[in-house]
Amino acid sequence: MKSTYRSAWIKAALLHTTLLFTLVFSVQAQSAPPEGYNFLPYGEAVAKARVEGKPVFLYFGRYGCSTCRKMHKEVFSDKEIKQRYNSHYILAYVDTESGNRITLPNGERITDMQFATRSRILGTPTFVFKQPDETKLLSFAGFKTIERMKQYDEYINGGHYKTTRFKAYKAAQ
Repeated sequence: MKSTYRSAWIKAALLHTTLLFTLVFSVQAQSAPPEGYNFLPYGEAVAKARVEGKPVFLYFGRYGCSTCRKMHKEVFSDKEIKQRYNSHYILAYVDTESGNRITLPNGERITDMQFATRSRILGTPTFVFKQPDETKLLSFAGFKTIERMKQYDEYINGGHYKTTRFKAYKAAQ
């Protein structure tokens, strides 16, 4: 009887420890977009973009992404980048590993992780420019320099995407 009681106690203790660890880790594991930017959940950003007539700049990131941290530290900290992106776009952030629920523009409720999977995001960081109607204008992944982020802004904000592919636009610069 004593060993059955001890076995049950050990199982209960392990279960509680596992649950506590899961809870603590899930709270700590949520990533965050760079500071000083007006990032919104995706559905809210699209709704706002439709009202304001601005493109959406969608950032897919995740906790522990060293390239995301590098982008935050070296690129998104730049005052001109911050000013350009906050004023020219409606910003959306998706944590590719998060279970946080978002509401899509069509009313469907899914998690950030499910949305990233549907969007076929294979790595972070990944950035996507979209029209307010969710038509993709340009996407790219990985670390990008301040100059390249300015070039993306000039390409989208200047309307060059309407007549020229980015590769040709970049070559002409």
